Amino acid sequence: MHATLAASFAALAAAAPLVQRQAATPPTGIDDAVILQYALSLEHLENTFYREALTKFTAADFKAAGVPSAEAFYNNLQQISKDEETHVNYLETGLRAVGATPVAECSYNFGYTDAQSFLATANILEGVGVSAYLGAAKYIKSADYLTAAGAILTVESRHSSYLRNVQSPPQSPFPAPFDIPLEFNEVYSLAALFITGCPDTPGTTGLGLKAFPAITAAPAGISKVGDVLTFTVAEEVAATNAYFITFPGGAIPAEITGSGANYQVTVPAAAQAGQAYVVLTKNGDKPTDDNIVAGPAVLQIADNAAEFQAQNPGYDYNPKDCKDDKPGQYPPKGDYPSHPEAPKDYPAHPEQPKSPEAPKDYPKKPEQPKYEHQPEAPKYDAHKPEHKPEHQDKPATYPVKNGDKPEEDCPEEDKPKTHY
Repeated sequence: MHATLAASFAALAAAAPLVQRQAATPPTGIDDAVILQYALSLEHLENTFYREALTKFTAADFKAAGVPSAEAFYNNLQQISKDEETHVNYLETGLRAVGATPVAECSYNFGYTDAQSFLATANILEGVGVSAYLGAAKYIKSADYLTAAGAILTVESRHSSYLRNVQSPPQSPFPAPFDIPLEFNEVYSLAALFITGCPDTPGTTGLGLKAFPAITAAPAGISKVGDVLTFTVAEEVAATNAYFITFPGGAIPAEITGSGANYQVTVPAAAQAGQAYVVLTKNGDKPTDDNIVAGPAVLQIADNAAEFQAQNPGYDYNPKDCKDDKPGQYPPKGDYPSHPEAPKDYPAHPEQPKSPEAPKDYPKKPEQPKYEHQPEAPKYDAHKPEHKPEHQDKPATYPVKNGDKPEEDCPEEDKPKTHY
């Protein structure tokens, strides 16, 4: 057995020998320190996002918005906020330890107006955070920095899964087998949508990143394969191709029509479920910073949860009559299959065999012998107590002392009287 396993591992090693990891060549001006600053700039954004939300919303607001178990959700939201604050402190400490000045927090406008729009924005931001760390990983040269980034990435991924599941309707927490990596400028293009200004101290704008023109996709909500979406670009561009960024494979081409600032893009059959990113390019080459002219647009592609909703339009995730603050994911009345009606004419039951009748004349029990004379019990005389002599105060005789004769036992009146 052991020999077989050893041979199998040896064959695998020969087929795919291990090689030392080498970081990909990063864009000009990007090194490990800049990547950490880039990560910190994203953590500042998320930290501010949750910090502000906790001052605006209460558990009651999320309950009114239909979030199941709103109290528990609010507690988890506080924990997510603490995680983001911890990430900021960790990265700042690490940068100062190597003599770098950490990037400062910028000013932001997240655009949400109520609890539901906050949740939708949180869903996008956490997904972008996962894609940002994943896309930067291949450029990190230091194993220690790579481990630090990976430790943050896994937590961001859990945040994303949790927030996907509290959307309305809920989205699958793990819609696809792979997450999608994004390049630096693609991520910055999405972050820049929320940035209104940065301080003069080194900040995100000092990292040498650029933002592509933004795209607004319509209709909003969940999209599915075959849907034709309208893309409105913030400015006119000369786009000829559209690509869904994916992994593995890099990009999937999509059918595109239109020009200037308005385009129609069809969701391709190979589009990855979950949070998707679409860029417009000026040629048919693989998307890069050199040929991307707009984007990314952020889409939510139907996953198993969204497909269920499409097939069950009457399914109510948040019934209004739920009073116990428990998840309201119960099928509506009338969706259960009706029970088959009982047949009106049941077949007659077979007659049960009758028990045999008991015999009328039972044999008589044998008579018990009668005794005419019972022997009499012997009679005994009543027990008579033995006669005992009456108690006398003095004994009839006294013991002899010193040879004296005992006095005669005689009545008092018979004793001789002595006269003096």
